Order: sequence, then structure tokens, then C-alpha cells
Amino acid sequence: MPKDLRRSDCPIHCALNLLGDRWTLVIVRDLLTTSRGTFTELLDSPEGIATNILTSRLVSLQAAGIVEQLPGDKRYLLTEKGLDLAPLLAELMLWSISHEPTVSAPVDIRLYQKNPQQFIEQVKAAARDRRVK
Repeated sequence: MPKDLRRSDCPIHCALNLLGDRWTLVIVRDLLTTSRGTFTELLDSPEGIATNILTSRLVSLQAAGIVEQLPGDKRYLLTEKGLDLAPLLAELMLWSISHEPTVSAPVDIRLYQKNPQQFIEQVKAAARDRRVK
């Protein structure tokens, strides 16, 4: 994000400028942990995102280099930059499960607690494998 579009150089502020709305990380979650990849599949997420919001967030994520759509492919895919959000999502899931006992994670987050590095690499590898399908 260009410096003139943010109010400070704080890393938290910069990250939240891109990721801090209620939908962006849900889209990243779906691309990282599920087989959802097309616009329609992302639209069918259980949270019920509106088409205009999904379109807007996908455009922003593409502009930031987090998501890409390969030529001739209808699927949206995470770039390596997007895959690097995996530890952040895992920690958010752990935090939420610890403080909101009725929630459930889209992946077995207990595996992350046992071996974080291995878990992250497995999640990233599965997302990379979806690139070739």
C-alpha cells in the first residue's frame, strides 16, 4: 500500500488498512482452507457475502498481490503473499476458539497447537495443490 494512502507507518495500521474489514479474511480463509475458488463458490460461503462486497474485496486483494486469477481460469488463488497469511489465520482461529466456545474452525486447529510449522506448511501445500487442478 502506498504510504500516502495510510495515516502512519505502524505495521498493524498498514495490515488493517488492507485486511481489517469483516470480509477480507473470510475470503482468504476460504481460498486457504477450502476448495472454494470461483466467484460463485466464494459467494456461497456460509457467511453470506453480498456480490458487490465480494467483487470489491477480490479487486483489492488482487491489487495488493494477495489473490490472483490465472488467465482463462475462473478460480481465484492465493499468491505466496496470500499464503503467508496462514499463521495469522491460525492464530485468529485459536483466539476465537479460546474465547468463543461455540465456534468451530474450518480445519483441525489442534494440529496447529501440536506443531505450528508443520500445520502451516500442510495448509499452504494443500492451497498450492489447488493451483494445478
